[in-house]
Amino acid sequence: MVQFIRQDVLTASEISGLQGVDVAFHGSDTLDDRSKHSVKISRSIGRRHVLVEYDPANFELVLNGKRYRSDSLEDIPREYKANSIVLDATTMEFPEIVLILHAYNMLMSRPRCGFIYVEPERYKRKPPEEAVAQGAAFNLSSGSRAKNAIPPFTRMLSGTNKAHLVAFLGFEGGRLSRILNDDDGHFYQKVTIVFGVPPFQATWDLHALFANSRLLDSSNAQVQYCGANNPRASYSLLEKVHRASRGLDGQAGRRPVWDKANGTGCRTALHRKSANAGGL
Repeated sequence: MVQFIRQDVLTASEISGLQGVDVAFHGSDTLDDRSKHSVKISRSIGRRHVLVEYDPANFELVLNGKRYRSDSLEDIPREYKANSIVLDATTMEFPEIVLILHAYNMLMSRPRCGFIYVEPERYKRKPPEEAVAQGAAFNLSSGSRAKNAIPPFTRMLSGTNKAHLVAFLGFEGGRLSRILNDDDGHFYQKVTIVFGVPPFQATWDLHALFANSRLLDSSNAQVQYCGANNPRASYSLLEKVHRASRGLDGQAGRRPVWDKANGTGCRTALHRKSANAGGL
């Protein structure tokens, strides 16, 4: 059984006391200063540390250069035996984290699992002349990973087998709009959008609201709120969505779209229930 046990905000001295985790999984430390800091923490607390990448073209998980088919991950817990693991949610993306969790979830005796996420202190602001729209004040990533299916979490959707779309929204308002425009009502029977309130820092929730204001005006989505740095709250919200979906039609499919901190709770919830999974 998968349980969300606790969450803590740690100081630098408290982090140093976490040493002794059997295996630490992390992504690249070349993304920015925050990724360097997060990977340094992950590597310092793990007796073994593993660089994780996902190859969406071949549906393969790559651990320290070795490839594993995403629908055949049994060898991972054999090669990385552990009573405790930690996943660096700052540098690992959705497919990488959810497949590692899936690999260890197949064991009869599962390890304790922790997540590390380094909160952003600030985002780099655009020059005033470039921030032409409300909610577009920050320089963010220029693109996102394509919506590739992730075996074994992909459920076939159709006009009679639709999913409930749950989106945890950040500053990049165009992402969810593209999904809804592409879908045009074919595969999603219901849409719930979630804003991070309270935010990481004061006023950041307003930027997310401004970035998605057109979506609020043009869609019939239900609106929910959950703390931007509260994975437990996002976990509980998805559990609630799942129960409500089962009560309506037996379908509990979800395609979460999230920021990194909310994603930790989403990934944990995913391993309690069967789901249609993806992330942007």
